[in-house]
Amino acid sequence: MPQLTISEDLYRQLETAADGEEIEQILWEMAAMYRRQQNPEADTE
Repeated sequence: MPQLTISEDLYRQLETAADGEEIEQILWEMAAMYRRQQNPEADTE
């Protein structure tokens, strides 16, 4: 899996958004939401 390097500020924002959940899970949810917004037909196939 690729490794990403992010700023400390962005990491803190992710921690806040995670609200106790695993940050990796939040990132997958954010990626899915972005995908649906950019290509809604992709989830209907």
